[in-house]
Amino acid sequence: RCVLCHGSATRASDTGLRGRGTARSEEGPGMAEEEQEQQLSKEEAEMRLQQMRAAVQEQMRQINILEMDAAEHRLVLEALDPLQGGRKCFRMVGTVIVERTVSDVKPALTANLEQMKAAVKKLTESCKKQQLEADAFAAKHRLSSKQGAAQQAEEQEGADEGSSGVLI
Repeated sequence: RCVLCHGSATRASDTGLRGRGTARSEEGPGMAEEEQEQQLSKEEAEMRLQQMRAAVQEQMRQINILEMDAAEHRLVLEALDPLQGGRKCFRMVGTVIVERTVSDVKPALTANLEQMKAAVKKLTESCKKQQLEADAFAAKHRLSSKQGAAQQAEEQEGADEGSSGVLI
C-alpha cells in the first residue's frame, strides 16, 4: 500500500468515528489527531500499527531494489572505463536495445547512478522517520512491536554489505 492511500483510508475511518453521533462528534472536524489516536480501540491500534509497519517494509523493499540497480550501474561503468569512447555498445531502453557509443552511454549511466543514490538517501531518511513514528505509536498504545527500528536498520546494513554482483 502506498502512504497516500493509507492516509486517505485513515481519514475515512476518522470521519466514520465522528459521524456516529457520539459525544466526540460534537468536537467537530477541528479535533486534534492526538485525541483521535487515544480513542482507538486495541484492535484498531494494532491494525494501524500493522499498516505502518507494512509501509516501512515496502519502502525498505524499494530501497533494496534501487541499491541493486545502482550496483549494476557501477559494474557497467567499471566495465566501460577501459574502453575507447568511439566503441559501439548497446543499451536497453525499456524493452528496446539501442546501439550507442561508449562516450554516449557513460554520462547517462553516471547521471542515473547519481539519481539512484539520491533516491536511496531520501527513501532511507523517510523510512527511518516512518519507523520512529510506528515505534512511538506502538509505545503510546502499549502494543508489542515485532521488530524495532534498530533491528531493521541492522538488517538493512547487513544486507547492503553482503551484496555483490558478477559481471558475465
